[in-house]
Amino acid sequence: MNFLAALAVEALKLRRSTVARIATVLLLVLVPLGSVGMVALARSPRAVGATAAKLADYATGDLATTHLLVCAQVLSVGALAAAGFFVAWSFGRELESGTAGALFGLAVPRGTIALAKCLVALAWIVACVVLTVTVTVAASAVVTAASGEPFGPEAWAGARNAVVAGLLGGGLALPFAWVATVTRSQLGTVGALVGVVALTQIVVLLGGGSWFPYAAPSLWAGMGGADAAAAIGLPHLLLAAAVTPVAVAAVVQAWRRLTNV
Repeated sequence: MNFLAALAVEALKLRRSTVARIATVLLLVLVPLGSVGMVALARSPRAVGATAAKLADYATGDLATTHLLVCAQVLSVGALAAAGFFVAWSFGRELESGTAGALFGLAVPRGTIALAKCLVALAWIVACVVLTVTVTVAASAVVTAASGEPFGPEAWAGARNAVVAGLLGGGLALPFAWVATVTRSQLGTVGALVGVVALTQIVVLLGGGSWFPYAAPSLWAGMGGADAAAAIGLPHLLLAAAVTPVAVAAVVQAWRRLTNV
């Protein structure tokens, strides 16, 4: 009963969270628009010079499949950013403001509260990713129907890959719940998120992206090109997926040991 009560409270906080609302809207709107828009730009006469070079991978191939390819690439990063901001708010706000002490006065154990926060965050991430891919599929279907091109099996495979890439990216935000717990700072957590994103770019440039969890989903989605995507196998993706349960365990343990709240 204590666990269900904690889940209910955290779900209520999620529904009332301005951060969650903004992040959800941005994912549901910007990712589909970006997926369809970048492909349209890549295949238009206006794509010249540096723009054409950057979008060259999207200029050919099945239209719907390319839409979902871009969706997977954007979502692998976008889900991480959106979820990172949310967990910074969810775990850092109460500790930063000093109101977490009121929570710990309840009969619900601290670890149970932390677990409920993690599960609600994960449920929100899953919902956002699935809805975002669904909206992208719908937008792509409209565009392909208007252009007379089919929405075939390869496009559905692309949708599946987009969901996987988004879930992996979003799950990688859970370690920042631990950062928020340790630092007791929303801003410090966001700073750590930005730092990890920058570090990821450096690791990829040095050739170590395959085994770096924060790089593997994006590389697998094709952000580094076809050769980089081919280098990512199941072990690399499983390593990225393993970050989430390890982070949840670390967060729960950290909340159990919290003092001076």
